[in-house]
Amino acid sequence: MAAEIEGPEEAAPVDAVPSWAGTPSPLARVRIETTELKAEAAVPATETRRLLATILNTLLVLGAVLGPALTLQVVPAAFPVWATAGTIAAQLAMLVLVAKSG
Repeated sequence: MAAEIEGPEEAAPVDAVPSWAGTPSPLARVRIETTELKAEAAVPATETRRLLATILNTLLVLGAVLGPALTLQVVPAAFPVWATAGTIAAQLAMLVLVAKSG
């Protein structure tokens, strides 16, 4: 998952940022849609960086908790302990890399 974050000096003019309806809007919007869930957040364009950082932090925390928990649930009993620990360590290492790049 990657996100482009524009700095204040690179912000597009307000009339160049269309809303979902196609009309200009001074708001930055993030929409997440799945088959079960639809969520939208709108903030002033100056707060876009904080909104994306909050979303990234939420996803990192969920990944750090759910990744190892789901791995432990699906690993068969005969699977070596060192391989399970290595899989969980690799998952957490990838989350750290994503956090450092964001």
